[in-house]
Amino acid sequence: MQQKNRPFELAEVQMQSRKLADGVYAVMATDVDETDHTATNAGFIVGESSVLVVESLANARLATQLINEVRKVTPLPIRFLVNTSFHGDHCFGSYAFPAETVVIHHQETKRVIDERFEQDRAFMIGLLGANSGIEETVARSADLTVSESASLDLGGKHVAIEHIGFAQTDGDLVIRVREDNIVFVGNMLQAPPPAFPWLLEGRADEALTTYRRLHDSVDNHTVIVPGHGRTMRRSDILHSIGYLEELNGLARDARDKGMSASQIQEALAMKEYSSYSMYEFIHFQVNIPAVLSTE
Repeated sequence: MQQKNRPFELAEVQMQSRKLADGVYAVMATDVDETDHTATNAGFIVGESSVLVVESLANARLATQLINEVRKVTPLPIRFLVNTSFHGDHCFGSYAFPAETVVIHHQETKRVIDERFEQDRAFMIGLLGANSGIEETVARSADLTVSESASLDLGGKHVAIEHIGFAQTDGDLVIRVREDNIVFVGNMLQAPPPAFPWLLEGRADEALTTYRRLHDSVDNHTVIVPGHGRTMRRSDILHSIGYLEELNGLARDARDKGMSASQIQEALAMKEYSSYSMYEFIHFQVNIPAVLSTE
């Protein structure tokens, strides 16, 4: 599989909804069945009285596509919008939603958006490319924050919003649709195997604890919507757990032996994970430096 440094071509992304259960939809890129790492996933839950949307995507164009997917299903108001993290491809489109929509973040996500939106926008332009609609985005912070958990009744659909620990950010949220055993996890899980975690902020040991906690919180029938790519099952989480366990162990061994840079690259190559299209970029440029910097 071709290795790449850009996870997807934002200007080319087209979204479409996929029904997961009555009133529960994932909204995914149209190429979701063709590649191992697609554009960001979103979703929505339709109750008897209102709609909750998960994620607002990277720009107004994609946010509008998402809203249009909701409108194909129901005219009910979009009462709530939950962003699972501050990452721009998950939340920069929030400003395109109706003013009356209540935006929900973890309190740490709100803090980051309030304090460093411009910095994160510059990072996302560098990652996804210029002139793709990110430049026009406007910060929209939370109207309501969650620290640990909250429950919402949409009318016949009960949604739990939970923070179970650090995975990629301090504000990672999990959204559970209790009646249907469906969870949206954002970048807590990047995508199905062969994808593995992105340690953009390091803290691999904390992330591993959270992955184990997520695995224990679902069952074999749970449908999991990751941050990118096809839906997953509980057993798929073991792929990410195994990757982090091995990476952490190899990093500890490299530090103990005082390996040189070239020796580290060879010892931590973990080529059994190389079928992932983002392997060269994320494993070598992001994850290995992250675990080696751990005190």
